[in-house]
Amino acid sequence: MVWIVIILFFLIPAILLLITDPTGKKHTDKDGRDNFGMNELLDECRIYINDSVCRDYSELYLNREETLKREKQQARLKTAIREACLGDAGDREYLKEYIKDFLQKKMKVTSENINRFIRFNAPYMMSAQDKFEHMYECYSEKYGNRSFAVMARDFGWAEGTGQVQKDTPYCITEKEVEKAYDDMRPGGSFTERLEVLAQRIYQRLYGHDCADILIMDESVDGVSAGVGGRSRVEYDYMKELNDERREKPQSMNYETVYCVLHGKLIRMGFLSFEKEENLKRVVKNIYRYNIRTNLSRKNPVIHGTLKNGSRIVAARPPVSDGWVFYLRKFKSSDARRIDTLITHKNGDTVIELLKLITGGELNFCISGPMGGGKTTLLKSLVGFMNPKYTIRVAESSFELNLNNVYPERNIHMMQERGDFTIYDIITGTKKMDTDILIVGEVNEPKIAGAYVQVAQSGSRMAVTTLHHETTDKLIEYLRNALVSELGINDVRIAEKQVVDILNFDIHMVHDVDGNFYIERITEIIPETTDNMYRLSDIVRFDKDNMEYRFCTGISEHTREKIIEKTGMARINDWDRFFLKDHTGGEIPDEE
Repeated sequence: MVWIVIILFFLIPAILLLITDPTGKKHTDKDGRDNFGMNELLDECRIYINDSVCRDYSELYLNREETLKREKQQARLKTAIREACLGDAGDREYLKEYIKDFLQKKMKVTSENINRFIRFNAPYMMSAQDKFEHMYECYSEKYGNRSFAVMARDFGWAEGTGQVQKDTPYCITEKEVEKAYDDMRPGGSFTERLEVLAQRIYQRLYGHDCADILIMDESVDGVSAGVGGRSRVEYDYMKELNDERREKPQSMNYETVYCVLHGKLIRMGFLSFEKEENLKRVVKNIYRYNIRTNLSRKNPVIHGTLKNGSRIVAARPPVSDGWVFYLRKFKSSDARRIDTLITHKNGDTVIELLKLITGGELNFCISGPMGGGKTTLLKSLVGFMNPKYTIRVAESSFELNLNNVYPERNIHMMQERGDFTIYDIITGTKKMDTDILIVGEVNEPKIAGAYVQVAQSGSRMAVTTLHHETTDKLIEYLRNALVSELGINDVRIAEKQVVDILNFDIHMVHDVDGNFYIERITEIIPETTDNMYRLSDIVRFDKDNMEYRFCTGISEHTREKIIEKTGMARINDWDRFFLKDHTGGEIPDEE
């Protein structure tokens, strides 16, 4: 019994030592310093890169050619540091390559000592973030920067299995990531592990910290951070110190990261900025592309974009209860594929109807809530417009990026800047050989009034997006804009001008389960009665059966416009959309 006690006395400390370091070695750097880990590595990398940026190569007494070469490399590094966090993928990769070079040449990181910084050789000691980033790197070798959607599919993360309660958002938990890692068992070469380590250093020093991969992954629709959790305003640390029984909050606001995947909001429960300073650094940098003002107490909320066209909103105290950013992406890769957006039963017929509306040069509005898919749908519908026509686009900030989607088209895009507003852009398009005017979003009465004016006389076709829930509200808003901004005293005259130029309201929605669909396509038909107009729903979405149902045919009034614009004596392929007095159910196929 005594021998057992003695053995345990010496064995337990040895086991504890191995748990602390599975290799049984002290953590030392190349110079023999003990306890050299990730934080120390970050400091070394920061010093190394700062020295490279600030060095005066003229003092090294190199020949002119070598001096110019190094100064050029220095300028490239400065640009990468400045631009990488603004959404430039090239600068991001350049910085990561520079960091990998630092790790191998300066820090002598090898396949043996790389585990000091991220415990690839002891998965039970890796954090959920470590495991996620390792898996992502393995997936990216095959799927590139669209890997997250594939991972979510393979591991069931998009199905809401991490949902704690029915009424809570979907959440990918630490346990789910750990299980996925155990199932996948990624071994990984030294090259893969070095890439993971370089990514970690890059995102902590120059990128978007723990949200960097999600922000740069093209399959993710949006990312937000600092939203939810406890804020400093609400959480009293002194009460926690004075009352040990007080429960610590589950998470602070700098520990919350959300992403939107295929329209579904998912909380990344395993990601955290760890401290407010890290989130603050990201928020203060992410909005800076093409912006002249700085985020400050006087300007606590700033709207901007990344280089890739993603829309950014950054907010800070005192207006916000913490440091927050929202990023919304406007993907161009699938814009030509409207069938990837309208996917439910009878969707192919709805697409044919949309082709008829756009090909007939009818003015329409895409309405719906924020994030409802209006911009994506509008991008797709441009593909149905006459390719011979010129297109002029007016936006508060570049979001549609139609010239990237349709580079072969005659498209001129403009955004407001300083004193030059969207109103100035819209009125200016009258002198720009405009066939089709697209207004990114009508969000002010002055813009609404200018849109109606140009639709009346300045273009063949005028298209825009608004946030109104009903067509009646939409018409009322445009009518009131004419009264308030253009001085039309007679409300009925203003309303007549609106219903004369606006033919269709296409209402797009996005539900909490991630489903995008057109809720209805409503025709606006002018009347000579006291009501001035009537509404006719051509299509409605049946949410119970998740399918599109056709309710009635397009009016004779609109049919004549289509024939006039297309020059067709008879619209053989479209007759099914013009059935008179058709109510209820789906329009039958032609016999």
